[in-house]
Amino acid sequence: MEEARFITCRILISFACIIHVYMVLCSEATVYKTDNGLEETIAFNRMPSKEKSELHEEILALLGLHHRPNPVKNNVVEKSAPRFMLQLYNKIRSNDDDETPEVEPSRLQLAFNNTPVPDINKIIGTDVIMSFVNHAKKLHYLPHEKDRMFYFDFSDVSPGESVTNAELKLYKEPPKRRNKSIYLIEIFRIKRRNDSEDMILEPETNLTVKKNYEGWLSINVTNAANYWSVFRTENLGLYMRVTDVKKGEMIDSDTFGIVGEDGPENKQPFMVGYFKMTNELRMRRTSSARKRRNSSPMKVEVVNTEDYHQPGEYNHSREDYRRQACQRHTLVVSFRDLGWNDWIIAPDEYAAFYCGGECSFPLGAHLNATNHAIVQSLVHLYEPTEVPKPCCAPTQMYGQTILYFDDNLNVLLKRYNNMVVKSCGCH
Repeated sequence: MEEARFITCRILISFACIIHVYMVLCSEATVYKTDNGLEETIAFNRMPSKEKSELHEEILALLGLHHRPNPVKNNVVEKSAPRFMLQLYNKIRSNDDDETPEVEPSRLQLAFNNTPVPDINKIIGTDVIMSFVNHAKKLHYLPHEKDRMFYFDFSDVSPGESVTNAELKLYKEPPKRRNKSIYLIEIFRIKRRNDSEDMILEPETNLTVKKNYEGWLSINVTNAANYWSVFRTENLGLYMRVTDVKKGEMIDSDTFGIVGEDGPENKQPFMVGYFKMTNELRMRRTSSARKRRNSSPMKVEVVNTEDYHQPGEYNHSREDYRRQACQRHTLVVSFRDLGWNDWIIAPDEYAAFYCGGECSFPLGAHLNATNHAIVQSLVHLYEPTEVPKPCCAPTQMYGQTILYFDDNLNVLLKRYNNMVVKSCGCH
């Protein structure tokens, strides 16, 4: 447990330092402030473009990304999927025990009218939530059936991410004339017949809906999403059929009131997938980020250090013991200052915090010291050159949720564990 906390602390500090160093490099006159106990400003020398690029790659690796997303956005903020995902983000934030405020709807210039409400129960235990844009127009087959078809690109889904739930979101307009008719919506997975170019429809799910209904429909398509996440080339999309139950007649989806790909942007169909990372993928990403850091360590030169004090090295004449003691300090990570606000939707910044200060004997209760730290601090009194003081490190940490676009304008919501320090103690 001690070793795990130490590793987690190092990863957090590395991440925060990399980001803030990068912020400094973005402007010739840029400096930043962290709470080192004296509210002093630390200035960093500028670095060559090669090292800037390496820093950029380091941050992306820590986020589990292979490259910087570059979405081509055209009024994308008005679309239904980003609206849903931002509401989902805010719902998660309101349930988190953290100190980052919710993102206001104005962040995307949205009003949440007619936005499907996320189900918090589907979020629990989920590592990644991803919305998929409908690309049915790109399909070359069944050209006269585009209003009945949906295609969602699964190429950005990692092989180690398993689907826990997937929903097709459709908006139904109110009927021009109200009646009590009931309709059956059937969803099929489009398949290619064995050794043939012929298409067949395999039943996926169905839903009965009253004609008078108005609003969002959530249709479970978990089986199809599971299949596509394993067999990428077999993804030919979904097909929808609407039938009047009483008459037994098929009708057009637009006649029934289902908004299609050409409808209002805030009511267009989309899909939401909930994913769980396998332990193997989680370990591989952590190992990959660690290898990158070890293979190309960054060197940052601190200038004007005459008045600078490392945490734990405060001037005793200016600070009392309580001020010097191990505690949590402020550290803010800004994605906007990194120039990443074109693909990171939320947050603009978040408070990561860090642990710093002395762990000197005697260790008071407010230092959250472990028994081992108490013994180590005592031995340090007798053997200061042989046994170091205990270290100030996080005792509690929690995750940070990030909402962003990928290259295909799909919106991803990822939860990154151990990104924020909640409390500190001596170890």
